[in-house]
Amino acid sequence: MNVLLACALLAQVPVLPPQDVTAIVNGTVVTAAGPILPRGTVIFRGTKIEAVGSELPVPSGARVVDAEGKYVTPGFVAIEASSIAAGGIDGNYADNLDPYQLSLRVALACGITTANVVDVPSFGFFGDEIESISGAHSAIVKLTHGDLEQMLIREPALNYFSVPTRQVELNLFRMRESFRKAAEHLKAVKEAQEKKSQPPRAPPELAQYITILENQRPTVVAARTTEQVQDLLDIHARYPFDLVLSRPVGAVSLASELVRRRIPVLLKARGQDFNFDLTSPVLDERGLIPIRIPQAFASLGTTVAILPYRRAVSLDGLAGRDLTALPMEAAFAVRGGLDEEKAIQAITIEPARILRIADRVGSLEKGKDADILILTRHPLDFRALVERAYINGKLYYERSKSPLFRDVPAR
Repeated sequence: MNVLLACALLAQVPVLPPQDVTAIVNGTVVTAAGPILPRGTVIFRGTKIEAVGSELPVPSGARVVDAEGKYVTPGFVAIEASSIAAGGIDGNYADNLDPYQLSLRVALACGITTANVVDVPSFGFFGDEIESISGAHSAIVKLTHGDLEQMLIREPALNYFSVPTRQVELNLFRMRESFRKAAEHLKAVKEAQEKKSQPPRAPPELAQYITILENQRPTVVAARTTEQVQDLLDIHARYPFDLVLSRPVGAVSLASELVRRRIPVLLKARGQDFNFDLTSPVLDERGLIPIRIPQAFASLGTTVAILPYRRAVSLDGLAGRDLTALPMEAAFAVRGGLDEEKAIQAITIEPARILRIADRVGSLEKGKDADILILTRHPLDFRALVERAYINGKLYYERSKSPLFRDVPAR
C-alpha cells in the first residue's frame, strides 16, 4: 500500500527537462582573467559558465557552437552610458526600462552586454560637462533585448560628485565642512542606535555627503588637476570611502598614492569631447598626449577603466565617437602604449570590479554569468564584428539573423 501511494505521489511530480548546455569550441578564448586560450572551450549550463579551458570534453547532449577562426570574450562592460535601456527618466530606471529600444539593440550588437547608465547629457557640447555629473543617478543594466525581467541588476549603482572648479578656495572650504558635518551626523546616528534612542534628522544640504560616507556604493569624483585630486585625497584620508577618480588626467604624479589607496581611475583614451579651449597646449607638462595617459597611470600600477568617447549611441552619423566604439577606445589606449591584456580588462573586468559586480560579469570564469561574445576578429581590431552575444546564457544577438551589421562583410 505504501509503495502504491509513493508511486501515485511521484506521478504528480512534473518531469523537468535537463538544463540547457552549450559548448563554444575551437575559438581563441580571451578570458580577461588569465592567459589567452588557443582552441579554447567555454561551456555554460543555463545562465552560468560551467567550465573554461583548452579543448575540454563536450558534455553529452550539449549544443555545440563552432568558433573556429573566431575570438570568444566576455561581454563588454560600459562603466558609463546614457540614453540607453530606458525611456524618460524620473529619478529611477526600474519604472522606465525599455528592452526594445533601438540604441540598446545597437549597443548589444557592438558587444556591450552590461552598462552603468547615468542620467546625464548624452553628448557634451562645450567640453565634458565635468561638473553637471555631480549628483547624477545611475543603474546597472544588462542589454537583454526584448527581455525586461533580466535587465536591471542594481539601482542606484554609483554616487557621483565633483570637486569645485570655480571660487575654489571658498567652495573647497564648504566641501570640507560638509564632509565634517556629515561624519558628525553619522557618528550621532550610530550613538543614538546604540542607546536605542531617536536618531537625529539629517540636514537636507548634507544628504549627498552622508550618502558618500555611508559607502553603500562607490563614489565617482570628477577631478582633473593635480591640485583637485590632492585636495580630494586629503579629505579621503580623513573620511575614508570607496573612491573612483574620473578623468584625473593632470594627476599622473599621484598615481603611486592612488595605488596605495586602491583608487581606480576612469579615462578617455582620445581626450575630452569637443574641447573648444584653443589656448591650452596639445601636450601637458609631462609631454603626454591623451592616448598615452592610460598607460602612464597603468605603468605605475593604477587600475584603469576606459570611458567611452561619448556616453550614448549616436545614430546621426558620428560613427566611431559614441558608446558603440568602446573597444576602439581601448585600442587607442594600446596605441598609446597600454598592454593589450590590460586594455581588454579596462572594458570588462575592471569596470565590473568598480561596479561591485565582478562576481557575476567581466570575465570568462566558472560560476559567472554566461555573458559571452563571439567575434570575427580580435576584440581590439576595428574590423571585428560581433557574431553572437549571449547574456545569462541566452542568445540575444546573432548577426546572421539581425538587420544590424548582417550585410557588413567579415573581412
